[in-house]
Amino acid sequence: MFRKVVTTIALIGILIPLWGCQNQSESQAKEVIVLGDIALNPSRKQRFQGVADYLAANLGQAGIGQGEVKIASDKETMAQWIKSGEVDLYMDSPYPAMYMVNQTGANIILRRWKKGVAEYSTIFFARQDSGLKSLEDLKGKMLALEVPFSSSGYMFPLSHLIKSGMNPVEKGEANHEVPKNQVGYVFAGDDLNTVRWVLSKNVDAGATDSETFAELPESQRSQLVVLAETKKFPRQVVVAAPDMDSLVLEEVKQVLMKMHKNKEGKEILQKFKKTAKFDQFPQEPKAALAQMEEYYQLVQGRDN
Repeated sequence: MFRKVVTTIALIGILIPLWGCQNQSESQAKEVIVLGDIALNPSRKQRFQGVADYLAANLGQAGIGQGEVKIASDKETMAQWIKSGEVDLYMDSPYPAMYMVNQTGANIILRRWKKGVAEYSTIFFARQDSGLKSLEDLKGKMLALEVPFSSSGYMFPLSHLIKSGMNPVEKGEANHEVPKNQVGYVFAGDDLNTVRWVLSKNVDAGATDSETFAELPESQRSQLVVLAETKKFPRQVVVAAPDMDSLVLEEVKQVLMKMHKNKEGKEILQKFKKTAKFDQFPQEPKAALAQMEEYYQLVQGRDN
């Protein structure tokens, strides 16, 4: 009988620590926070990995222990990932961000000061010798934009034209005829191409973001005249998946907003396309989002 008791006690003594270790292991198991981006080149993953790692290292109390990055080749795939919870955070300019919000029910939570800039706009411009002086002069003319999923190179200028009572119509080629009741537009592929097309007289006018325009060399800038400028919009915003836990979401916001206040965070932000910081919207968030939603819907109405 003593032997049995001793054996039983010995077995219990072995099993209790094992059970405790298992429980400890389970309690130490951490969740993964996933950042998403849209790109054809998978190497873009490295651009976001530093931020993902920083979040994971500072979200231990929220149960996060690992940071990952997922790259989608198109906006539809990214929307699926956000909606399903495979991606937790997505950072982009207003147009793609509003697309994700409308497609998935996601939430815009913060601004990102990409390249040290909080807000930006689109500049409409033409050659000095073109005779064009205002937005009204674009009727019957050809305008170069960037690409169809750009904020500053598509959503801002197109919406601005519509709100100004103009009738922008996409054309197949830059040399196509434009009726007097339309503003024709074609896609140049990138902002610098837009400038080149205007200077080389391939098109009558162009629209590019205020940063690009300000950085043009004087030799080019002196040949151009500004016709109009759109409203200012956030340079980039942070989009959170719709099903993210509210407590975790608040922790994410706090970590991101404090990131620029310490050496490690500042170094990671600098490598992240010279991001200055993340912050709240200066005005009521609903007001900022309402303006982005208005411009987004104007463009979507044309695309559909």
